Amino acid sequence: MADANGAPPAKKARIGHSGDSAVSIACKANLHYSVEVPGKRVGRYIGSEDTGELKDEHELQECAIGNARELEPPATVDSRCFELRDHPTAVKNFKDDEEIKAVYYPEMEELIKASTGAEKVIIFDHTVRDVGESKSLNPTMGAAGGAVVRVHTDYSDASGPKRVHTLATSGGYTGVKLSEEMAKDILAHDFCITNVWRNIKDDEAVQSKPLAVLDPATVDKEDFITYEMHFADRKGENYALKHNKKHEWYFYPLMEKDECLVFKTWESRTDRPRYCFHTAFDMMGAPEDAPSRRSIEIRSVAIMPKAK
Repeated sequence: MADANGAPPAKKARIGHSGDSAVSIACKANLHYSVEVPGKRVGRYIGSEDTGELKDEHELQECAIGNARELEPPATVDSRCFELRDHPTAVKNFKDDEEIKAVYYPEMEELIKASTGAEKVIIFDHTVRDVGESKSLNPTMGAAGGAVVRVHTDYSDASGPKRVHTLATSGGYTGVKLSEEMAKDILAHDFCITNVWRNIKDDEAVQSKPLAVLDPATVDKEDFITYEMHFADRKGENYALKHNKKHEWYFYPLMEKDECLVFKTWESRTDRPRYCFHTAFDMMGAPEDAPSRRSIEIRSVAIMPKAK
């Protein structure tokens, strides 16, 4: 139908790779991609001496971000490494780490089992983030962190299995520790490392620094960058990413407290999508007085049943 001036209606911008029903572009944002610096490795120092080996340099790339609520069929952890689940919580105080471990961890174990098909789920840490209070990317236990505005996935092909080993040796910072026998048993199974992200404001949807997730079908392994993290007592690594125009980004607008974004950050099985790159971002055109985001994320090892 033409408008009042006789002109045809403007086509709404869409996003979606071949074979998909395209969804509308919800917003645009400048996303922080990593760049390699000659003579340096990519990464950062966290509570340790800067020895000059690592550089954490970013470039801003304008990206269209699609409305993931419109995906048909809906995204699932197996099809795209991410999915949205409605899962209310009984937690009253997300500032109480003991309540989180006693109440929230069992809730999330059941959610992750339902989402991934796991036989057993071991939650090994959680982070509360408050972008209005903190800028710390690695908060201590009981403290809130800031938003991570860097395209990344939490584990690499080396650090994914290594995380299981370290849970048996040094344990997790929340007190989770596996036996050596349990670690060996997990590594004998297919497993994935998951993250569950939730808005924890009672009456406000997420309006600032939401989380964008990247469709793994649009990612080339050649764009992966090993990202090192040098702590005072250990070294870790995950993957950063070079920019590629093929990348297709999505997010779930206005996430409410009862909604959970479940995503895989590393997967042992090679016959399905294995990595969900993600980042917090600032929406272009968003009001400057948008309420700050407060969220929680929990990480787990989801262990699959042994193949018959």
